Amino acid sequence: MTTPPLPLAALEPPAPPPLVSSAAAKVFHFEYEGAPRPLKPYLLERYGFGRGADWREHFFPPRVRLNGAPVDEATVVRPGDRIAYLHQRTDEPAPAEPLAVLYEDEWMRVLHKPDSYPVSPSGIYYFTSLAVRAREESGNPELTPIHRLDLETDGPLIFARRARDLKRLHTLFTRKTLRKTYRALVYGAFPEEIREIAGRIVPDEGSAILTKLRLAPGTAQDSLTRVLRVTRHETPRGPCSELELEPVTGKTNQIRVHLAHVGHAIVGDKKYHPDEGVFLDWLAHRDFARLRERLWLPRQALHCAALEMEHPFTGAALRIEALPGSWADKVSALVEPGHEAPL
Repeated sequence: MTTPPLPLAALEPPAPPPLVSSAAAKVFHFEYEGAPRPLKPYLLERYGFGRGADWREHFFPPRVRLNGAPVDEATVVRPGDRIAYLHQRTDEPAPAEPLAVLYEDEWMRVLHKPDSYPVSPSGIYYFTSLAVRAREESGNPELTPIHRLDLETDGPLIFARRARDLKRLHTLFTRKTLRKTYRALVYGAFPEEIREIAGRIVPDEGSAILTKLRLAPGTAQDSLTRVLRVTRHETPRGPCSELELEPVTGKTNQIRVHLAHVGHAIVGDKKYHPDEGVFLDWLAHRDFARLRERLWLPRQALHCAALEMEHPFTGAALRIEALPGSWADKVSALVEPGHEAPL
């Protein structure tokens, strides 16, 4: 008896299951806009920051789909193609401890943001971003940050507890009733006579760093930072100055751009270091040991010390300070042993 041939479909390997978000993973969907190119190298550029050899070896092809279909080493991505990538919680460094609550009432919760995680999902950080992590730790899916701090800046961060209160809490910025005080450690002896830095913050088109900004002539309405106090220090690495600052406006990278503009970049700031080669070296190697002598600290020495406000709902005066000891930990505990800055 002759066995009938199997249908062609039965000879094909089964299609892989669709990518699905869960408590352990998040599927990122986006549309490709560039010129045609091999898909795998593109994804390595897009998602490779901070990931090790194991991820590079195993994420492709099982965690990727193109237009809903499986991919292989020969897959090319073209304009308009839809890419899906499965990011796993285990891809991220696990947080050391729960977020510290600095203040809480009926309308808002203020958390201390560490200097090792971004506010919003970015790069390798999704589950450990403050926006996602705060919701998980509190059990409140409506918890939403109403402002931001740079990745390497720590300090108080305000969250709305309910979506319906977001508009009212944003009046802290529209009515300018929120005052922020920052501390920064900068290279060199900062001039006592500089008490205000102002101007327009614009793209630095002459820089090799694509996201770098610079200060152009402008008014205090464009961007303004006040220098409230200057304390100079001598360290084994050279002179530095500790500043107390008030950013009156809140532009992207404002304090970092302003201080770099007057010749006193923030210690540890890779993007605004006087030598752009520092950032480019970091981008290529992600190795602080190569840059220790020029950066001094592995993270920028910028810290939001306190928030003062008129409460948008009660009208009461409120002052919220950063986690005690966080500034000292930032500028001294991270310095190479034996080279602590005497602050």
